[in-house]
Amino acid sequence: MMGLRETRAYVDLDAIDHNLRLFADRVSRSKLMPAVKADAYGHGIEAVGAAAERYGVEMLAVACLEEYLILRDRGVTVPVLILEDIFPEEIDIALRQGARLSAGSLDYARLLSESAVRLGTTAMIHVNIDTGMGRMGLFSDNPVRDLVEISGLPNSTVEGIYTHFPASDERDKTFSREQIDRFQNIVREASEQGIRPRFRHAANSGALIDFPEESAFDLVRPGVSMYGMFPSDEVDQTVPLRPAMSVVSRIVKITRYDRDWTVGYGRTWKVGAGSVIGVVPIGYGDGYPRSLSNKGEVLVHGRRLPIAGRVSMDMITVDLTPIASRVDVGEEVVLMGSSGEETIDAMELAKLTGTITYEITCGFTARIPRVYLRGNREIVAVKTQREGYQTVD
Repeated sequence: MMGLRETRAYVDLDAIDHNLRLFADRVSRSKLMPAVKADAYGHGIEAVGAAAERYGVEMLAVACLEEYLILRDRGVTVPVLILEDIFPEEIDIALRQGARLSAGSLDYARLLSESAVRLGTTAMIHVNIDTGMGRMGLFSDNPVRDLVEISGLPNSTVEGIYTHFPASDERDKTFSREQIDRFQNIVREASEQGIRPRFRHAANSGALIDFPEESAFDLVRPGVSMYGMFPSDEVDQTVPLRPAMSVVSRIVKITRYDRDWTVGYGRTWKVGAGSVIGVVPIGYGDGYPRSLSNKGEVLVHGRRLPIAGRVSMDMITVDLTPIASRVDVGEEVVLMGSSGEETIDAMELAKLTGTITYEITCGFTARIPRVYLRGNREIVAVKTQREGYQTVD
């Protein structure tokens, strides 16, 4: 891989298969509609979308029209649902391209119908019911009445009805169970009115981990968990997820100090005679959080070593003093992943930076190449900032 930057993210596609299989087994009567939005949570929408299609998922879920078009441009043919409302000027494009579209209001559903009539096609709609999320869902004093009206719109088919949990990853499941009751009541009343969509769906990662039997309907929507990460530390941590992404780099420079000195912006790390500091080419310009300054750790030779000083845009400095006698330029540095008996995972980085696992992997920028692995770690594709997504023959 000549010219490929040494700071890179490896994405194990077998781990994604494992996680999909895990959830398929937990909800054997439901089909999978994994979320590949936000560039597959930073893992790469092209490779993950294709891997999920090969696995045999029923559908995929994205957030916006551009993500849908990326999948189609890359030859992914499985049905794809756009979860958010798109803007009126985008609707014609989406319908021409065959996208499934969400509708969270009667007025928006009418827009979809009008476009479908004008184009001579059919809008395949999934009605999003607000049972407590308070964002894009249908908020109405009579949602069943609105469902009936949406179902009667010309050139429209209500293929699905769904809802979303805002607190399924919290220890207390009371509100989530109230949402399930509301959703089931609406589905039942709609059925009595002759509205029986092909798909009902609600379960996200937190629900699939902690209460799969209650939350699984015709489809389930694994998101962060498909990538081997837990949505929070309040869900069951014994579910055997396999993290798909590891982030590595190499030491590009080593300095051995013979006197008192300081390292990095703000001079926040002080060294003395005998200290050994290594420079690693990754920084907040790559999405490695600046808030890890002076408190994050990396792995070298299976040993945890502290980040020495501030994370800058393009590099970090690491205190190599404990392993100074056996480290050299070019040694591998694990920022996220495993080395020897030690592991630094996305949850650890999230806790240190006061955020969530989702933001950690979504935050790694396009400057970090994604290298896709299969089987015995065979490289099957590479995604770079300069050349985009390329399969490897």
